[in-house]
Amino acid sequence: MIELWNDLTRTALLGTERGTRTWDAPDALGTLLSGLQAQETDAPVQLLRCSAVVGNFVQAGRLPARLASAAPSPAEPDPRPALGSARHLRLLLQDDRLKTLFPEWLALLAEHGLRAPESSIPTLLGLASRSPDLRRAIIVVIGAKGLWLAGQSPEWAPLLSVADLGRLDAALWETGTPEQRLAYLVQTRREAPAQAVELLAAVWSQEGARERRKLLGVLSDASGPADVAFLESALADRSKDVRGDAAGLLARIPGSTVRTRAVELLDGWLGFDSRTGLMGQLKGRKGELSVTLPEDWDSAWTTIGIHEKPPKGMGRKAWWLEQLLGLVDPDHWVERWQLSAPEILRMVEGHAWQGTLLAGWRRATRHFGNGAWARALIAGTVDADAALWAILPPSEQEDALTQPLAMPSTDEPFKRAFDRLGHLGHRWSPSFSSVVRQACLKLFREQTPDANYARYATLRQVAAHLDPGGYQAMEHDLGPHLQASSPWQRIATEMLDTLRFRNDMIQAIESARIESDQRGTP
Repeated sequence: MIELWNDLTRTALLGTERGTRTWDAPDALGTLLSGLQAQETDAPVQLLRCSAVVGNFVQAGRLPARLASAAPSPAEPDPRPALGSARHLRLLLQDDRLKTLFPEWLALLAEHGLRAPESSIPTLLGLASRSPDLRRAIIVVIGAKGLWLAGQSPEWAPLLSVADLGRLDAALWETGTPEQRLAYLVQTRREAPAQAVELLAAVWSQEGARERRKLLGVLSDASGPADVAFLESALADRSKDVRGDAAGLLARIPGSTVRTRAVELLDGWLGFDSRTGLMGQLKGRKGELSVTLPEDWDSAWTTIGIHEKPPKGMGRKAWWLEQLLGLVDPDHWVERWQLSAPEILRMVEGHAWQGTLLAGWRRATRHFGNGAWARALIAGTVDADAALWAILPPSEQEDALTQPLAMPSTDEPFKRAFDRLGHLGHRWSPSFSSVVRQACLKLFREQTPDANYARYATLRQVAAHLDPGGYQAMEHDLGPHLQASSPWQRIATEMLDTLRFRNDMIQAIESARIESDQRGTP
């Protein structure tokens, strides 16, 4: 019977024009198929009729499946109350304009101590399987029943590696999925840092480059002198990306060869003279910076993670300098030259190596998470490097944009600041939300829509981060631009719809928490 069904399926896929086919079967089914084929000469119709009969025949009389093993234990009770309605979640996942609000929905549930509606658990587990970036946030809100359900499915069970389920079994390091092995290594690193390094060393040569990079990343949390020997051995890895990662970790460890050698080289490449000419004095500079780079490549530099060949379109010397600068905490230059970060950046304005120096210091600022340098690099230029902005706390991100957003919408500082709004991922404060609303109105008044889709995307993101408590003020401000006669009518309507939805979503979650507290039961 299976062969007959497969033959029908194959014919449907390849087409009936390849020749006349006759389908036979024993007993009553064969008699019925013969009669159908005799009644109809058109091959496609024959195929459809015979397929319908065989399909029903295969399904008829099938016995229900029996559980081969004992029924699983029920899920553990969960003290957190469940959100009563999945309406907002359904809308979030169905409407492309609202999908960007899904992370906020997850964060709000966790913030208010709620779990997702039980009816939504399979949907959320499916999303967690497809969306690694959201996996941990989803696992937090699916509750004990969600974790139980994930454990019953081979497809979803690997998701439990990111759940806080207590101590992980050591056997996972040998037999677990890549995610489970990574979770076990993180646990070991937290409890016994030296043992984590030993585990890595034992399997290092057996792992692929991608896995080696992921496992090596575990050491980035509080790397120290005890890690130096292993990390220095990784500097000889066959993958240049792994070598670069190892060098970056070593650069954070005082006394490591990478850190010491990088400082020695750069102190010879960069010089500082506190004397400055008249033009420099007028520009507020505290000195002159000199750059003297070697003419030839030194193969010894590979031992500190520096690559010889530059990316396409970049000079060799510039590439060496940028990489090396990225391995040294930029505060080294503050101490060496006795200048603040803003003073150093002012000193390189118009310098022949300005672009390379700034690129290298951006690398170093990101790598060492240096807040003072992040503020200096962002100030005035509204730097587009999202990783620099992530170093600053939300309040400082808002402060950096407030002044340029007050400028005319045609000015470059305003344009750069407005485009940066799309990358501020937190919920904005009421005061900053008011600044942004005024900036939007200014944009609507002073400019007309064009084909700049990036600007449209930013406007949509604005509504996703404004303080929802300002919904009524936004509705009032946008009133003239919601009319059909306004060129901004479409995007203004979308923005208001998004803000209205967020306001309703947040109120529903807050109300569910309040009702649960009043009942005193989960």
